[in-house]
Amino acid sequence: MLDAAKMSKLLENKAEVIVFDVIDSTNTEAKRMASALAEKTALSPALILAREQTSGRGRVGRQFLSRADSGIYMSLVYFTDRTLEDAVSVTTAAAAIVAEELEIAANRPMRIKWVNDIYNEDGKVSGILVETVNLSSSSRAIIVGIGINTGKRDFPAELQGIAASVGFLDGKEETLVANIATRLLSHAATPEDRAYMTEYRKRFMLVGERVNLLSCGDVIGEGTVMGVDDDGGLLFLPDGESRVTTVRSGEISLRIKK
Repeated sequence: MLDAAKMSKLLENKAEVIVFDVIDSTNTEAKRMASALAEKTALSPALILAREQTSGRGRVGRQFLSRADSGIYMSLVYFTDRTLEDAVSVTTAAAAIVAEELEIAANRPMRIKWVNDIYNEDGKVSGILVETVNLSSSSRAIIVGIGINTGKRDFPAELQGIAASVGFLDGKEETLVANIATRLLSHAATPEDRAYMTEYRKRFMLVGERVNLLSCGDVIGEGTVMGVDDDGGLLFLPDGESRVTTVRSGEISLRIKK
């Protein structure tokens, strides 16, 4: 179980740390908290962690399996008056930060599948879900939810060969979480800085791959991945065309063609 007092010290009190034994979803709790704080003028960041989630969520409404003591389940919520366009960079920045910090903690190479899934050589080890809550016409909460599979995981049949674990972190969990949260808060202060794209591209696993683009589970395009732009958009060459298009995150996902 992550220790709230130790986490606060590692974060140098940059965020309030709240640890639950069991919760529906750390992102859902962050939304509840943000809405409850909407009337306050001084809004401080909070880091919400749980030993177990009963309704963990991923992108496009997918479930994120969150069994007790089988992973790190965290949400960082902070508040900004910047435009939503600036907030979009959080998704890509979070992927780069989580991948880099996981490499250090687990001592294993990590790769990124667009837009923000983290893989090691065995499969997907981490998912990221960024959500926003509008508090007023000029203020919003940014919620960065991160799930990381750790330890020895026994995945259900439908996730065999897809999901994987980073393994045992040997007491490095608090440092890992604190480093991720600290770097996310640093990015929040200067979202226009795209230095993180160097690390993102270094680990990006899809260049040259043929993929299907999906929306709500339906194939809406087929083609080849050419890279990512500075805002994290997917550079995509549709089959039979000569012009590269840019695909933005949101309801669009992709699947590598076999």
